[in-house]
Amino acid sequence: MASPALNRPALGLGQVSALGSLYDARSDTFLPSSLFDEPLPPDAVKITQHQSADAKVVNGDTFAEKFAACGIDGELAVSVLAGLVKVDGSGLYLFDKRDTNHVVQSSLRYDFITVEEKLNLTATGVKGCIARNRLDTDAATHIVTGIHWGARYVLTAKQQLDPSEDRSQISRNLEAQMSLLKTAGLSRVEDATYTHPEASVELTIFGDDLTKVPFPTNFAAAQDFIENIPGDIARAGDGKGQPVAYTLMPLSLIAAFGLLDIKVDMTYRQLGADCSQRCVQLFDDIRDARQRLRDYFARLQTHQACVPPEHIDSIAQLLARIKSLEAIPETNFASLVKAVRSGKATERQLWARLTEFIGHSSPHGIISAMAYEEKMDFQDLLMREGAHLVGYNSPSVSALLHGNPYDDAVVFYFNDHVRHHSDVWEENLAAFLEILEDHSHHKVAIAVDQDAVDHDSHGTFLEKPYISHLRRGRVISEDLVENRKVLAANCVMRVAEDALTPTVNGKPLDRRAVKIPCPRQGCDQKLQCSWICGSCHSAVEYGVVDEMLYCECGASPYHKWEFQCNDPKHGSDWERYSRSELLRKLKALEPFEDLNILILGETGVGKSTWINAFINYLSYESIDDALNAEDLKCVIPCSFQTQTAVDGRFVETEIKIGSSQSEKDGSGGQSATQSTEVYTVNIGKTRVRLIDTPGIGDTRGVDQDNSNMNDILTVLRTYNNLHGVLILLKPNAARLTVMFRFCIKQLLTHLHRNAANNIVFGFTNTRGSNYKPGDTFKPLNALLSEYEDVKMGLFENNVYCFDSESFRYLAAKKKGIDIGHLEDNRRSWEYSVGECERLVKHCQGITPHQVRSTINLNETRNTIHRLTEPMTFIAEKIRASIDVNNDAIQELRNFQLTRQELQQRLFVQKETLTSEEVDRPQTVCTHDDCVEIRTDFEGKTETATTIYKTVCHKGCYLTSVDRNKKGHHELQGCSSMGFAGKCNKCGHSWMDHMHIYYKYVPTTYQHRDAATDRDLIKNADNIQLREEAIRMKKEAIEEFKLEHRQVQEAAIQFGFFLKRHAITPYNDATIEYIDMLIDQERQKMKAGGSNQRRGKLEKEKAEYLQRVEVLEKAMKQGDESKLLDDSGVAQLIESLYGLPHFGDDLRNIVNIQERAAESTYRERSCNVSGGAHFHRRRGRNQTRNGEQRNAHLGEGPSAPMKVISSYEPIPGSFPREPTGGTVRAKPRARSVAPRESTWKRGIWGAITKFVPGF
Repeated sequence: MASPALNRPALGLGQVSALGSLYDARSDTFLPSSLFDEPLPPDAVKITQHQSADAKVVNGDTFAEKFAACGIDGELAVSVLAGLVKVDGSGLYLFDKRDTNHVVQSSLRYDFITVEEKLNLTATGVKGCIARNRLDTDAATHIVTGIHWGARYVLTAKQQLDPSEDRSQISRNLEAQMSLLKTAGLSRVEDATYTHPEASVELTIFGDDLTKVPFPTNFAAAQDFIENIPGDIARAGDGKGQPVAYTLMPLSLIAAFGLLDIKVDMTYRQLGADCSQRCVQLFDDIRDARQRLRDYFARLQTHQACVPPEHIDSIAQLLARIKSLEAIPETNFASLVKAVRSGKATERQLWARLTEFIGHSSPHGIISAMAYEEKMDFQDLLMREGAHLVGYNSPSVSALLHGNPYDDAVVFYFNDHVRHHSDVWEENLAAFLEILEDHSHHKVAIAVDQDAVDHDSHGTFLEKPYISHLRRGRVISEDLVENRKVLAANCVMRVAEDALTPTVNGKPLDRRAVKIPCPRQGCDQKLQCSWICGSCHSAVEYGVVDEMLYCECGASPYHKWEFQCNDPKHGSDWERYSRSELLRKLKALEPFEDLNILILGETGVGKSTWINAFINYLSYESIDDALNAEDLKCVIPCSFQTQTAVDGRFVETEIKIGSSQSEKDGSGGQSATQSTEVYTVNIGKTRVRLIDTPGIGDTRGVDQDNSNMNDILTVLRTYNNLHGVLILLKPNAARLTVMFRFCIKQLLTHLHRNAANNIVFGFTNTRGSNYKPGDTFKPLNALLSEYEDVKMGLFENNVYCFDSESFRYLAAKKKGIDIGHLEDNRRSWEYSVGECERLVKHCQGITPHQVRSTINLNETRNTIHRLTEPMTFIAEKIRASIDVNNDAIQELRNFQLTRQELQQRLFVQKETLTSEEVDRPQTVCTHDDCVEIRTDFEGKTETATTIYKTVCHKGCYLTSVDRNKKGHHELQGCSSMGFAGKCNKCGHSWMDHMHIYYKYVPTTYQHRDAATDRDLIKNADNIQLREEAIRMKKEAIEEFKLEHRQVQEAAIQFGFFLKRHAITPYNDATIEYIDMLIDQERQKMKAGGSNQRRGKLEKEKAEYLQRVEVLEKAMKQGDESKLLDDSGVAQLIESLYGLPHFGDDLRNIVNIQERAAESTYRERSCNVSGGAHFHRRRGRNQTRNGEQRNAHLGEGPSAPMKVISSYEPIPGSFPREPTGGTVRAKPRARSVAPRESTWKRGIWGAITKFVPGF
């Protein structure tokens, strides 16, 4: 069947053809030849004169809208887009585009027809005019049978939009002007009035011949132009104008009438309407996406604070790539279109290849690259409301606070993740906007984009958004939204800032939680309220010894505090007790029963996770209760990985909870706990202290293990009793590995044998071993059987099997990740809660270990090491003193001395050392080349001395370097360190250096007895003088030797003390452990590693063997009849300090070395009261009605308390800023009771009422 006739608009001067011209519809091209080779008879052409006009207003500027306005069907539209049809004149309107979407436009298409020509193929004589050989090829498909002459013009008006303008209103106004112009042009209206402000409108005309036409600059001039079109056509050429449209007849149809005999294949298949429509829509989408991308890029230039610089660069590159590829698809697209029309390809192939050609320039690809539209909208919102934004390439928080003219500042911390995934995002944003809208109090408001300030590797993990309130650079409230919840739900106390002593190094052990009625007369005077501090939200406690009240803010006199309970009847006023009445109530507070549990274990065993789980087990009877709670209770940051299946592949996700300055999260191989911390949990009337410690077997080496153990002992000094020592282990250690043996023995080495009964073993993650010790039982039991003297073993009462997987399930669920197996985790939770309860009861029921015993034990061990260096120096000086005096005796005997010379030798000379503390630390090198190991004067190895020969920097100005700690990272900043961290003086690495705060000064004393001098000089002859001088020196030599023997005997007694009082005097697995590390270094060296680490390990091994030799020799020589107890150790040390000649020197040296050791108070209150379920056995179907009967647990009106997730923002630790910062806040726990606020106020007023000074 022949295809129908086609109507084709002429699209420019390049498309002028006569009647009879041939046309190829497959490529939409007019051919240069005609069907006729003879002149047509006169009646074959019908000419009709016209003077008609047609106009249409077009408001859109898409290809589809323009094609429709110009009478272009889908078939021709595809040819235009494919570049098969080259447009010109009025056709240029089709490709007119705007550079931005911030423009409204309206167009008027105006056609004026003068003449219509039609070819009558049935007229007599037409057939004889046909050129028969013209159709021997398949080049043509159609013939021109009709032409409309005249003119077509398109007038376009564009107006730029300001952000404040209403797009729809401007568009309606512009459309109205175009409609008026259309009416005036068609009806020849001469008095049309154009009201649109033409100064802001850009007019453009598209037409075939505009060289002689004055360009209109306003709507009135445009009307004149349209009215002059007929006259302009009549005056030009033959008065017909240009072709406006063509009618094309298929050659196949003419052949059907018998006029032609076509022998070639003229296949022409039109594209389907759906296919052509999809093609046009695709090009419209591409154009729109590119325009939006240009607008997006322009907007990025004004929003660089909230967009990463690399994203802006990527968009610039995308724009350049799109521009360079604009012409490439047209060539390929054109060939595909012709192939489909020729029947050589399908429409499906056309669409597939077109999509392939477009590639990354697809609309979806372009739009998806514009990832920060919403982020920029958010920035506009904040800036519009008056906030300062801290982001990329913007002023820092410190800079903004430094320039703050007001006392107060609020800082809103957020990132993209919490904006889209945090449950508390909406309320934090609403609170911040509310603060911005409140102009009743002057303040500066800052929004911190953590993605911008934390994009380096040292960034702070942001768990949720929060708003901090600062006053004069000091944090008043870390989290205003949570603060509002806490203050609304709890009974709160406050104290004037000037009455607070924030720098409290320690709190008295005897502290009692403040649980007294509210002093307001209208409140319930029988209700014992639990009170928290309005600033730090920790429980307020009364110090019995000093009558001070304590919280995390510090200490202050009890009578300075004010009270506000959470009873709705109380209102917003603050009340005070009389001084005497408050003191009476405070003294009547019941004390807590202490329960201190030391938690030890190998690095990576899960101590921090266990503590977090323990606190949640206290709070929730079941995992369902924990899942329904608002927040996860977390006091220690930790992280773990979990895997989920996505599209058949496992994807690993890291779950991070909590944040703290002093803690890592356990990733990257480092222990999550970096120093010993104490977390308190209240269970009824018992205060449980969980003493969390750094892991044994630290990834940084044996030196760090020793440093960690010293840190543990420093904290333990704060407490009198230790009720339990929980050693956590994994249940899957089937063999006594080197690391396993080292870790267990390292723990036992530092414990007094009296602590053996207090040692319990906890196994983590025991679900896989059916809640039993599993494979670890056999090797551990074998190891413990070696200690027959203390009868250690694994028994039911000292073995506890936990499973922290249920806590991990809870943590992942709180992060929106379901790792499955809920029923298994329900059982795990219930079993672990039971084990925790059993552990607490066991520790309560046994005799507590006296901490002083373990402290004395370790101090004795440390004393042996600490005295080694001073004793070596003293021994050398004793030897020097003996030698000097022996030389003097020989001189007296062998030389003839005058009476005056003899008088000058009436003294005893003593060579010794004095130890002087220095104002600033000295940077010394510990490398083998810069260290000398010496023995005493008898050549024995009982004492070995390390002498630092090279002082690389005297008076170093660094203040944050730990004393006597080798390789502290801050040493990289020492002025002695040069390129690549090498010392300018000794050439060794900064890791070989450390700070000491003392120096040894050699000193010579000449002891003279004045009375003896006078008598001898007056009465004695020369011989007597000589004999007296010799006697004095011999006597001194004997005294020196006696003191040296006393020092040696003391070392022996110390060693024997260790043998009798320690579970094991020293860790005999250390050498095996160091050998393992050395072997690992050998393997690294085979792969091209450095020998430096191996050399250090070899030196460490040698030093350890030397210490063990001294200790074993001392233990072998010990006399049981002289067995020391704790008090005897102290007496023996004092006896050393009491040596007549060298005791004071020894004391001074040791005291100066010890001065760096400071008692550290690190107790943090978690503000968690054990749930009522914790002291009773729970059945699976048991109801919870019994909770009402547990009032004796001491829970006040706010119970049961909930702990907000221990996200601890550090507003002062601004990354990429100078050290120190402007703001610093200590990590604090927070408590929230599950009740809504009973009073409604703006957040600014609600918070500031708790801050004195408003």
